[in-house]
Amino acid sequence: MENDKILDTVVEGLPYEFKKDILVKPLPAVKIIKEITEQVPTGEKDEEGFEKYDTQTTSKEIESDLAKGIIIALPNDKILEANQLTLNLGDTIIYPKKFAKEFDLFKDSMLVKPYDVIAVEKKK
Repeated sequence: MENDKILDTVVEGLPYEFKKDILVKPLPAVKIIKEITEQVPTGEKDEEGFEKYDTQTTSKEIESDLAKGIIIALPNDKILEANQLTLNLGDTIIYPKKFAKEFDLFKDSMLVKPYDVIAVEKKK
């Protein structure tokens, strides 16, 4: 209930009407565990004088290429229909970080193209 009040306050404070992009409040970065294979020098040289390498696989916690954000403004319905999207204010979406653009006219917000929305997080 309190989240709805916060969302309403943010939406009411927006001095812009968005025509083609979705405005989101990015959530903290998503961390994932990934297997990374690195080359490790052996200290030996081959017959041509080049360093020999072995590979070593380790698990590292890294930031995902995807991000989560809460929708705080939507473009007009025709844009959403053209992209076959049903989205609502307050929905949490998943999108590629590299295609999102910082919207520096409104603090801590990003612009996401409707066709870059990969998923909508299910409500619990």
